[in-house]
Amino acid sequence: MGALVRLASRLLALPLGTVLGGVHRWLVGSHAVVEVDVSPIADLGDRQQWLHRLKRLADDPLVTAVVLHLQGPLGGWAALQDLRQVVQEIRAADTPVYAVLQTPGNALTWLASACDHVIMVPTGEVGLVGVGVELTFFGEALRRMGVSPDFEAAGAYKSFGEPWTRTFPSPENQEAMTALVQDLHQQLVSGIAEGRGKDREEVAALLERAPLSADQALEAGLVDRLAYPDELEDWLKERHGDAAHLVGFGGWALRDSWRETLGRWGRVAPRIQVLHLQGPIVVEGQGQGPHIAARSVAPMLASMREDDQISAVVLHVDSPGGSAFASDLIWREVDELRKTKPVVASFEDTAASGGYYLSAPASEILVRPGTLTGSIGVFGGKLVVAEGMRKVGVHSSEVLGAPNANLFSASRRFTPPQRARFRSSLQRMYDGFVSRVADGRGKETDEIEPHCRGRVWTGNAAVERDLANATGNLDDAVERARELAGLSGRAFTRRDASGFRAPWGARLVQGAMRRAAPGASAATDALARLGVALPSPLLRVVLTHPEQPLAMLPFDLRPR
Repeated sequence: MGALVRLASRLLALPLGTVLGGVHRWLVGSHAVVEVDVSPIADLGDRQQWLHRLKRLADDPLVTAVVLHLQGPLGGWAALQDLRQVVQEIRAADTPVYAVLQTPGNALTWLASACDHVIMVPTGEVGLVGVGVELTFFGEALRRMGVSPDFEAAGAYKSFGEPWTRTFPSPENQEAMTALVQDLHQQLVSGIAEGRGKDREEVAALLERAPLSADQALEAGLVDRLAYPDELEDWLKERHGDAAHLVGFGGWALRDSWRETLGRWGRVAPRIQVLHLQGPIVVEGQGQGPHIAARSVAPMLASMREDDQISAVVLHVDSPGGSAFASDLIWREVDELRKTKPVVASFEDTAASGGYYLSAPASEILVRPGTLTGSIGVFGGKLVVAEGMRKVGVHSSEVLGAPNANLFSASRRFTPPQRARFRSSLQRMYDGFVSRVADGRGKETDEIEPHCRGRVWTGNAAVERDLANATGNLDDAVERARELAGLSGRAFTRRDASGFRAPWGARLVQGAMRRAAPGASAATDALARLGVALPSPLLRVVLTHPEQPLAMLPFDLRPR
């Protein structure tokens, strides 16, 4: 008993970090090879926490190596670029990183190229075919069903309505998409060439031969070894000695999280607040999947403005846009917040249309090279389903108290006077959007407008056109916020705020919103009766906001 008392007293006398380090060493052991499964993580906050934990592997002296089992892309292009940077930081700490592939496509081949050694299953195929997008148009199909899209846009490149009204892309849409795909494709080729020590021409030649068998990939130098998963541990022991042993990332991360949290225990410091903003932008309501509800986000920003413990705010944005009105409500709070403390916007996979709008007042904007950025423009309209409903025996009759009471009715197209007024409304919103961007970027409207017009840029292209300040990830944005706030290196803490995120399975827009837009509800119900499934979840936002100009990205370009 006396010995136990003496041991306990010695432990209590030690610094907390020393005790935690000892417990961690006892649980993990030395010469640990940490296995990490890489697969999609949809939630923005969860993804960043996962990347943060992965990055801490570089600081653990007990970790001998890291093995990435690449099962699927973590997210979009920006998320992949974040992960590649973490891999490079782990390698820079003299901890080797190995990639294990099965049947990789563009994204996983590009990511694996950043690792020290690439292992592939002997029967796998490498689908390194290059970046491309297939634009689908439903205009003719909808006309055959008696559905008539009646959309208008402000901005020559604002092409969200094209899939529903046309059978092929407009010249502006074709031009913008070609430039976007070529930019992302060059990033793919350059990354593989750099990682595997090849010329860009060599990688381009491999793309023309793809898909490649595992043997061909080995011969071409895209992979270093062919092996099955059960052979991995023996290979690791050959490389790092018999003391090397596999440790699951989940268990390691849990222990490291305890160590990090307890290490900060009792420390009070100024705070950098990170606010994750993910999904379509709506005014209010509970949506299916993540969304940005202005009625929830605006009060959060107001409270951050009044909180003296918060020294700066980082807006972590991943949004294709949505309601221009909702975006403006959030813009207002960001603009007011910036007057009291630095605000840095960090753009993830997508920050387009309304996603860019709400970020425009930020002190600085950081993007990933592959972030889909811009789409500064607005559109709006309705789907007219009267003819299709008549085909199935459904008719409607109007009783109007004023000539324009049917302005947003799903039963008829805009009359010429109504169309003129609707176009004027869109143009006013577009002019205001451009003005807000110009003010936020410290530019004249004439300087910034040519880069707007609804066109989408990559992050690299956005920096070249001064729509963003620099390329960088979320950690870079936090560091920049620290500098702008004048905080010393360790005199701050970082906290994530994600409480506003919607629960899964909730409705996209609350009943009150639908009651304010009966035409939208009618259109949605009518399409269901006609057997038309909405091919895009963003189209639901269009149908539930017919009375509002919308600022949304017209497509989804995800890596494969």
